[in-house]
Amino acid sequence: MSEKWNTKITKVVPDNLLISGYPLKDLIERKTFLDVIHLLVAGELPDVRARAQLRKIALEGVMLPSPVVDRNPNEDISKSLAKCFLLDEEIVKYPDRPTKKTAFTLGRTARYLARLYKTEDALSGITGNEDFSTILGLVFTGKPGIDDKKARLFEAMITACVDHGVTPPSAQATIIASSVRASYEVCIAQGVGAITDVHGGAGAKAALFFKECTVSSEDIKSIIKSYSDQKKRIPGLGHRVHKNDPRRDVLWKLALDSGVAGPNVKTSMNITTAFKEVTGKDLPINVDGVIGAIIADLDLDASAAKAIFIFGRVAGLSAHHYEEIGTQPVMRKIDFEEAVYSGKGARQVPGSG
Repeated sequence: MSEKWNTKITKVVPDNLLISGYPLKDLIERKTFLDVIHLLVAGELPDVRARAQLRKIALEGVMLPSPVVDRNPNEDISKSLAKCFLLDEEIVKYPDRPTKKTAFTLGRTARYLARLYKTEDALSGITGNEDFSTILGLVFTGKPGIDDKKARLFEAMITACVDHGVTPPSAQATIIASSVRASYEVCIAQGVGAITDVHGGAGAKAALFFKECTVSSEDIKSIIKSYSDQKKRIPGLGHRVHKNDPRRDVLWKLALDSGVAGPNVKTSMNITTAFKEVTGKDLPINVDGVIGAIIADLDLDASAAKAIFIFGRVAGLSAHHYEEIGTQPVMRKIDFEEAVYSGKGARQVPGSG
C-alpha cells in the first residue's frame, strides 16, 4: 500500500489554485512573475530587497549568450528548449541557491526563446535595468519599445501557467528525475520534454482554431457544429479539474486593458455559450484557450502559446525539484495521487506589487 506524502507548493481544488496559500488568479493580477517565482520556491513573497535581487539575477541570465541550439524545421518548441537546458553550461556553473538559481534559469529561458524565435536583436540594447516584464515582451514580439501594458500581459500569461500541483506529466517527469538526484538542468529538461501536444499544447492548437474562426466566412456556431459532426475536439475547452478556470477572467481583463483584445479574444469570450447552444454540453473555456486567443490577436506564431506555458511551468518545475531533493529520500516509490498539500492555508494577496 502506498503512503501519503507532502507537498507545500500548490493546492489544487476545483475552480481554484493556491500557491502557498495565495489564489493564483490574484497573484496574476497583483504580483510580478519574479514575485511568484520566489513564492513557489521559498513559500513566501519576496520583500523589496529580495525582489530587486531576483530581477538583477534574471537579467544577468538574459544578457548571457544562448547555447548554440537551433530549432529544426517542425521541431516542437519543448524539444528545442529541452536541448537548451541540457547544453547550457551557465546554469551548470550557477550556485545551487534555490530562489536565485530559479530566477537565473528563467532569465536563461528568455534568452533561449529569443534565439529560437529570432528576436535577439530586440535584446541588443538592454542595460540590465529593465523590468523583467519588458524583457518578456521583447522576447515574444521582437519589437523594441513595447508598451508596459502589453509587456504586463505577457507576464500575466506566463504567471498563469506556473504550476498545477504534482500530477501533471511535466511535474512528474521532473520529480522522478529529482528523486534519483539527476542534476538540476537535467531535471528541468525532463519536465520540459514532457510538455507536448497532449500536455501543454492546447494553447497553440487554440490559437490556430481561433485564427480559423476569424478568417472563416461561417459564424462560430457553424464552425462548432462542423467540429461536433466530425467528432473533433475544440482545443481550449474543458478542464480535468476546473469547471470555471480561475485564471481565465483576469487574462481577459488584462487583454482588454492592454488593447490587445480583438476578434479572437471576443470569440473566446462567447465560445462557451455558443458551444452549449450547439451541442447541449457545458464546456467552459480554460486558460489555454484564453492564451491561444490572445496569441492569435497578437498575430504571433501559434507555438508561442506553448512557449508561454513552458516558460511559466519552468518556475514550478524548479520548485518541485528543490522540494523533492530537500524533503524526500532518494529513489522513492512515488504515487502521485497520494500527495497531500501541507503548505500554508488560504490567505489574501497583499496590495499591488
